[in-house]
Amino acid sequence: MERSQQSHSPGRRARIALAVVVGVVALFALADVVTSSPALCGSCHEMQPSHVSWTESAHTGVRCVTCHETPREWYARPATLAERSRLLSRDTWRHLTGRLGEPADPRVIGRTSPMPDEICLRCHDPNRKATSGFRILIDHPEHAKRTGSCVACHVYTAHTDPVLGRPLSLMTRCFDCHGTPGEPDAPATCETCHPSGFDLRPASHLEDPWMRDHGFSVSADSQFCTMCHQQSYCDSCHGLEMPHPEGWLGGDFGHAVFAEREREVCEQCHTEKPDSCTVCHHRTFDAARGSWVDQHFLEARTAGVVSCMECHSPLSCAQCHKAPAGVPEP
Repeated sequence: MERSQQSHSPGRRARIALAVVVGVVALFALADVVTSSPALCGSCHEMQPSHVSWTESAHTGVRCVTCHETPREWYARPATLAERSRLLSRDTWRHLTGRLGEPADPRVIGRTSPMPDEICLRCHDPNRKATSGFRILIDHPEHAKRTGSCVACHVYTAHTDPVLGRPLSLMTRCFDCHGTPGEPDAPATCETCHPSGFDLRPASHLEDPWMRDHGFSVSADSQFCTMCHQQSYCDSCHGLEMPHPEGWLGGDFGHAVFAEREREVCEQCHTEKPDSCTVCHHRTFDAARGSWVDQHFLEARTAGVVSCMECHSPLSCAQCHKAPAGVPEP
């Protein structure tokens, strides 16, 4: 009877209750540490590209959950852990069932674009001076007030672009407002926005294959070039209007006419072997048989001479094929 009373004494019950509370708190603390770790995001192979881009960004010291979860007060930590649990269980289930391509829940902050300003303003003061004075001269408070959104300028802040690297803002974003019908009087001089001594060449221009491959960048986003270069700049280097004008593939002044007269200009960019024309026009070409000249008769035989005349004048053949003896030359 005495032992039973001791086991149910208020002091013992208090110690048990305290141990339970400490255990629950420790469990919550451990769950908070584990679920807030960027390593947890990086452990999922679907998230690895985003995780890698984060490690190379200017926000690599900021944990994922700082931006990618609903902001709450400290005392609402159980609700935050419940949200993380739902996300983890949902994404795990979508991974196991192969449904990761389905649209995400638009109610979850961080799964939508753009990032709400309330997330950014938890750490950043919109009235602060710009910290990149060595690269750009800008009235940050004025622009923050004018655009009304942090991501209007800052796009790849936490996740860098694989090509553009880790800039906090892109010059292309400036031209979304400046130089448009709404803001036509954008300054045209580099010194207006960039300090003296700043290297105006983008990092991509310093790479070896840039001159060879820059045409792909122009095709993807011509504005990236026209921010700095006038049309005459491209034309003076290429020797003709670039990008190619409408109707370039055909017409009275299409690429065939130009190539007949200025082949060396075409070969500045079109360096495919054995030649650029063969890539599109000479589908029967077989390198094992020798040059195109040695086997072009096969194309003429199968497709007809008319197909040759789409690019070559009727007299082109006569430049090589001489008339038989006794037959007057054309």
